[in-house]
Formats: sequence, C-alpha cells, structure tokens
Amino acid sequence: MAEKLAIDGGKKAITSPLPGWPQFNENHFAAALTPLKENAPNYWTNRKGKLPSGKVGSHGMEYEERFARWEGSKFAISSATGTAALHIALGGFRIGPGDEVIVPSYTFIASSMCVLQAGAIPVFADVKPDDHCIDPKSIAKLITRRTRAIIPVHLYGCVCDMDEIMAIARKHKLIVIEDCAEAHGSEYKGRKVGAIGHAGAFSFCQSKHWTTGGEGGMTVTDDEEAAWIMRSFRDHGYDVAKRMSLLELEAHLPYIHRRLGWNYRMTEIQSCLGIYELSRFEKWNKPRRQRNHRILVQELSGHPAVANVQYEDKKKECVFFVFPIILDMSKLRVDIDQVTKALGAEGVPCGPVLWPQSYKEDVYRLNVGQGRNDFPFHSREYSDPKQTAKYKDLALPNAMAYQQNTFFTVCHPLLEPKHMKLIARGIKKVLDAYAK
Repeated sequence: MAEKLAIDGGKKAITSPLPGWPQFNENHFAAALTPLKENAPNYWTNRKGKLPSGKVGSHGMEYEERFARWEGSKFAISSATGTAALHIALGGFRIGPGDEVIVPSYTFIASSMCVLQAGAIPVFADVKPDDHCIDPKSIAKLITRRTRAIIPVHLYGCVCDMDEIMAIARKHKLIVIEDCAEAHGSEYKGRKVGAIGHAGAFSFCQSKHWTTGGEGGMTVTDDEEAAWIMRSFRDHGYDVAKRMSLLELEAHLPYIHRRLGWNYRMTEIQSCLGIYELSRFEKWNKPRRQRNHRILVQELSGHPAVANVQYEDKKKECVFFVFPIILDMSKLRVDIDQVTKALGAEGVPCGPVLWPQSYKEDVYRLNVGQGRNDFPFHSREYSDPKQTAKYKDLALPNAMAYQQNTFFTVCHPLLEPKHMKLIARGIKKVLDAYAK
C-alpha cells in the first residue's frame, strides 16, 4: 500500500530545508570588490584584466577571452543579460525587418522576443516529444522566402539534434544561433553547445549554471566580421572598421558611431564574478550537476509513471540547469498540477513545465509590437500578415503535451547525493500514491 501523502496529512519525504542556488562565498565578495578597489568599474576604462592572450585590457575583456577558450569559440562578446546576448547575435548577422526567424515555442520568452527586438518575425516550431528540443522536421516545414535564421534552444541543458539542424541551414543558407541560456557545458559529439552554429548565446541570470551577480550574457562566434559587428551593436554602434577599441577610436575621431546600436555592456563587477565562476565550473560545478542528475536518472528510470528522464546518449552530454521529468499521465489518476502540488507538500523542490506554448503570450496573440503601429506585426513591407495572424490559432501538439505531462526539479551543485535520493524518494512516493 502506498504511503500517505503529506498533502493528505502524512509525513513529508523531505523534512529539512535543502541548500538553495545560488549561494555566495568570500571569493565572490572579493571578486565583486576588485574593480571598485581599482576605481575602474567600466569595461572600457579598466586595464587590470589578466588576459590569456597577454593583451592589456579590462576584466570584461579577460572574461570574454577565457570564456571563448573554455567554450571552444574564437570570439566572445559579453553583455548585460542573456536576452541582450541573443539580440547581439541577431545584430551581428544583420537579421532584422523583413526577416523571419524559426524558434521553438517551448522556451523562455527571450528566445522569441529577441527576434521582435531585431524587428524580425518569430515563427514557432514544434519540439520533439521526448527531449524538450526543437524538431528539425518542424523547422523544415516552416521555411519561406523570408526565413533568415533558426534559433535552436538547448532547453534545461538538453541538447538539440545539431547535425540535422545545420544540414537544413546549409541547404537553405540560414544562420543558426544556438540559445544556450540553460546549457552551459552541454556537448554534442564532443563540442560544447554554442560552438556548433554560427553563434551561441548564454545567460548568467541568477538561477543559471552560474551568475554574474543577477544578470549577464555572452555571445560567441567563429565569424570575425560578425564578432566586430556584435561589439559595435552592443556599444552604441561605434565604428569597428579600423578594428580599434572605443577609446582608441575616440582619441582619433570626434564622431564614431556608424550604425544603430545599444548599450548592452557588462560591468566589471559582473565580469569579475564570471571569471571566478568559470574558474571552478569544470572541476566543481559541472561534475556535481552531472552526478546529481544521473542519480535522478538511476532512481526514476523504469518507474511505471515516468515516461522519460534519459536525455544523454553517445552524441549528447548534458549539464542541466534544472532537471525535467516527463510523466506517463495514463498511469496516474490525477493531472500534472496535482502532482506538483503534492510534490511541493513533500518538500520536493519542483515547478511546472517552463513555457511550452510561447505563442499564447499576448504579445503574439494580439500582435503588440513597437510603437503605435505595433511594428513589425502590421507592416506589409516587413512582415507577412498571414504569418502574424497564425499566432492566435496556433496549436503545436508536442508542445501542448509537455504542458500536461512535465515538471522539473533541481540538481544544482550544492546538493549532495543524499539530497538527490530524498528528492527521488519524494517523487516516487507521489507517483505511487496517485497510480491507477
């Protein structure tokens, strides 16, 4: 007979609070204070960075070099947020008004909102039913004469089928920008995500694999021309034709801005935090995350109500942000909302599936864009009215299914094996109690 659930008055599976993420230590505090003690907290004015290349530069430039080397890309451009990193990637490849970009609907709003910020139109693709990632077959059906790019999202830390996606891109001459906001260190065929497409974008928001003080982002690419345009795009559109830094250029010319740009720079405080976190990722953060998620896989695989928790194979190595669990709802007598409520009562850290149907957001359903004219939605020159009208009635079956059968739990590096086994025990307790 199944144990009495805590939600029904039984004893909780987890009776003591679990460690949370992130938590900061003296190394973080020292890193954050470094540029303040140097009286140079700005990307351009600081000259105290220890760049691997030996160049003189800021902590921000050091973070960029170290990140690029770790990630396997030639160039890295730091930014204020992960959303900015995506926008910078689009800007670097001159994607904008008149263009369409294919994105999965199952992702955080930034993956599609960056397309609107660029003045282009997001076109939503469905995902595969077993790994939370964009379905290449869905991508192929959505390509039109306006399509310029694909944004595959390595959601939660799961890895997209990059060979198939890159083949589609080559066939149709499309740009691939990998959204790696939740997949730091995940790999496809031995290459880190972000280094496979034409560009990759990472987030350092507070709950991600590591944070640069609450927000932060990084764009990577092997394309030198695009990298320079990205630097310009990030920094008020300053002229990068002479391949000089902003301060060098200002010393020579009074007027230096040649394209539309934003101020998306990362602060030196953020960069110093990022340098510290990156230094401990491979030896501490990554192996503990992988150990923790693999404990969940071992404990939950084979349970009658668990449809899938195995996202790794010979091609894909995952480093999870949070860990998604797909249930077989036909084996349970309650819905997913009741499951997550019961898990919460047991003390299991969990949450509902993260935004599988972005097209349901009012910004898309109601075509709320920029300014009084809601650009680009209602521009006949720069968008296809038939495409923007689809949002209201769009229903992607696999994305919809995830909303009914998936929840997530945690696997961050401050958790120990005993914590992971308690989490697994709580999950099995709930599933057993609600079994048909």
